[in-house]
Amino acid sequence: MNGITMSNPTSKGFTEEELDYYSRQIVLKEFGLEGQRKLKKAKVCVVGAGGLGSPILTQLASMGVGNIRVVDRDVVEISNLQRQHLYGVHQIGLPKVEAAMDRLHRINPFIEVEPVPLSVTYGNAERIIEGADIVVDGLDSMAARYAVNRACQRSGTPFVHGAVIMQVGNASTIIPGETACLECFQGGIDDADLPSCAVLGVHPSVISLIASVQVSETIRLLLGETPVLANKLLFADLRELSIEKVQLAKAENCQVCSGYLEPIEAAPDETRVEEICGREGRRVWIFSPEYEMELDLELINDKLDSLGYTITVKGRLGTSFEKEKVKGSVLVSGVTVIEGVRDRGAAEKLRGQILG
Repeated sequence: MNGITMSNPTSKGFTEEELDYYSRQIVLKEFGLEGQRKLKKAKVCVVGAGGLGSPILTQLASMGVGNIRVVDRDVVEISNLQRQHLYGVHQIGLPKVEAAMDRLHRINPFIEVEPVPLSVTYGNAERIIEGADIVVDGLDSMAARYAVNRACQRSGTPFVHGAVIMQVGNASTIIPGETACLECFQGGIDDADLPSCAVLGVHPSVISLIASVQVSETIRLLLGETPVLANKLLFADLRELSIEKVQLAKAENCQVCSGYLEPIEAAPDETRVEEICGREGRRVWIFSPEYEMELDLELINDKLDSLGYTITVKGRLGTSFEKEKVKGSVLVSGVTVIEGVRDRGAAEKLRGQILG
């Protein structure tokens, strides 16, 4: 396994190779063997494997979090590599969750990685985070963040929030029942009104900074320590090289914290359709089923071939394809991304042809 010969666990619960791997961490007074055991037994769900998710996943894996669930609906693109250092050029076109799983296992062969190739929605967020000790925010959509925030409030799962754009970022640790929730201090934001990193750009250094803060808070929680950013919002600005902490408080009228909002149940066959702006202003259509469809990718590849599409990447969890100006990807979960068609109707027709 990557040149490592695995031995049997010692009486301390770790193999000799694991003890060597984590040796510089175990000597920290905050960790020790007992702290490392806590990390090994932990399950963390990272929603979003892009700009923030990439360094978050790398650090959590290398620190020895025993089970990491990776949730993302996208594939690796060349424009990601400037800041998403978890991936390489050889992985372009692969589903991010597949590329992340492979890379994380190479970084640390002693952990388990669970890939979930789904979009996060109000209808599936509770299922996606089920069983996690902590959920970490690597998302780029407020709608998805709200869905996770509400799911965490209902399940009582801590939610470590983070966001970045240009050279600024923020982070906060949300403890259900104790602190302000995301919608207390960043509620009512429409994604349509927000700038994106595709338009304004993002500095890799601020991503690394905020991601590291999120990981630090996550580890504190797993070790049983009080998080620094409970009821606080950290704001970092690389332009001034400034870091500030703002005190937060629960909003008295927040329905999410009060528990008045009912869970949203999605129909098994429900599929959400979004239009986003792709490279060079081209339309991109994303089809997101609420439940995993468990597609047979061999059949999908055969169908694409019969339709005259060139399969550019064959992954275990997804396929990417192109023909002339049209390109796209189909994930095993049923998530489908289509770029270069004239309108939604044409995108729906092509998806129907591919999925049969």
